[in-house]
Amino acid sequence: MSTQLTPEQLALIETNRQKALEKRRHAQDGSADTQQPAKEKRLRASKMSSGYYEYNLSTMRDTKAGFLEEDRAETSPEKKRKVIVVDEIPYDASAHGSNPKCCECESLDLDVTYLKIFNVRVCKPCIELLPEKYSLLTKTEARDDYLLTDSELRDRALFPVWEKPNPHKSTWNNMLLYLRRDLEAFAIKKWGSLDKLDDEFDHRSIVKRERKEKKYKKAVAELRRRTRADEWEKRRRERLHLDQAHEHVFESTEGDADGDCSEQKCSTCGLVIEVEEF
Repeated sequence: MSTQLTPEQLALIETNRQKALEKRRHAQDGSADTQQPAKEKRLRASKMSSGYYEYNLSTMRDTKAGFLEEDRAETSPEKKRKVIVVDEIPYDASAHGSNPKCCECESLDLDVTYLKIFNVRVCKPCIELLPEKYSLLTKTEARDDYLLTDSELRDRALFPVWEKPNPHKSTWNNMLLYLRRDLEAFAIKKWGSLDKLDDEFDHRSIVKRERKEKKYKKAVAELRRRTRADEWEKRRRERLHLDQAHEHVFESTEGDADGDCSEQKCSTCGLVIEVEEF
């Protein structure tokens, strides 16, 4: 026996279905509005103690300093200093003509590094044969050998420089290389000639040596002074028959006329001190 729904029952079912769909739609809209961004996962406290936290040791790094440090993915890599790449330096071919040749042997096989950085037309065999002209010096060697200042060596208009990574550590300052020919030419212009440069170098060496000798003599004089004081103290102790350090036993002596200050003297070694009475 089949049962058929009356129109009133069908209308009631449709009304309930619409209400359910409306509630579902409101629930979905409310959850989207109240949704908050995900928080970072924090360390979970232990059940036994709220002051203890569980760490994932697989993500820890031993710093060799008595503590562990957590590896962070966002940590920036070790910063490296920028160096001059020879291939990236622009080169003006018209400045040296269509076929530039070595200024020493007229060879066409020029050294690209010397040509782009130092603007010198020279080949590699000539660089090896003439180190007194084309060898490279570091900043320290240039300052010590030619008595140049840091401000002069920083002037790129005076000295073209080749910056290379530091051979000891990449994060240290770049190694600066200067061409000996440029340094020698500027030194001659500054000091007058190479002979005068040698005289200035000798003069500075003498002043430096005299300064060291003066410092050494001062140290020796101070040592002798302390030695004489120790010898005097030793003789005094022998004269007073003091075999070892003793505790001073002071006795009062005659005071001042006003009676505000008085002198006390050790009965063992004779040390006299002045005592002010309040």
